[in-house]
Amino acid sequence: MNRESVHGRTEIEFPQLELCRPSLDDLPPISLPPGYTLRPYRPGDEVAWGEMMTQAFSPYWNLQRFRTLLKPHFGFRPERVIFLCSGERPVGSACAFTWPGIATSVGFIHMLGVLRSHCGQGLGHALSLACLHRFREEGTFQSALLQTESFRLPAIKHYLRLGFRPVLVRGWQRKKWLQVLERLGMQDRLEELGINTLPVMSDFTFYCRTMSLFTYLFWLQATAWLR
Repeated sequence: MNRESVHGRTEIEFPQLELCRPSLDDLPPISLPPGYTLRPYRPGDEVAWGEMMTQAFSPYWNLQRFRTLLKPHFGFRPERVIFLCSGERPVGSACAFTWPGIATSVGFIHMLGVLRSHCGQGLGHALSLACLHRFREEGTFQSALLQTESFRLPAIKHYLRLGFRPVLVRGWQRKKWLQVLERLGMQDRLEELGINTLPVMSDFTFYCRTMSLFTYLFWLQATAWLR
């Protein structure tokens, strides 16, 4: 199954790899390189967001997608869309959202991307951590979830260091996780992460969650068409 209807990309298997941080306790402080700051969304940030996400993901994630899929999202609040700036220029962003089909006590890190010219400085790590702090500050979240592709090895390495743990959405992902850890040189964490013994999400739960997501995204797109 491809993800073109969701993310405008056809080469990535669905579902993505999933990671969960079971607790929001013991979060480290956010550390940024000199010259970088974090701030919430401001009106007018849509253009910069589209530029960043087009680089990080695909041209599908442009200014129009911010207006039709992100801003109308039920999880949207200005303080939940975090921008990382170099001087005054936004160079990275991430969303600390809630998500269709997932418990409201679980925060969902969505659309985390950084301009290529600013990669390699731990900015994605800082944005992930900023989302976790946002969840904790709101006081209604108990854990956090995110999804990513297996080729995003630097990001996965950061997520594991932040206390995220793999979740098996489908059985074939067990082998995928073994390959990821081998490519990261982290085979020594196999037992700690429980890759060989992790339970697989039931077909019923997977189906219900997937249908909730696709139905909601279709509703967002339909309402955009009717505007």
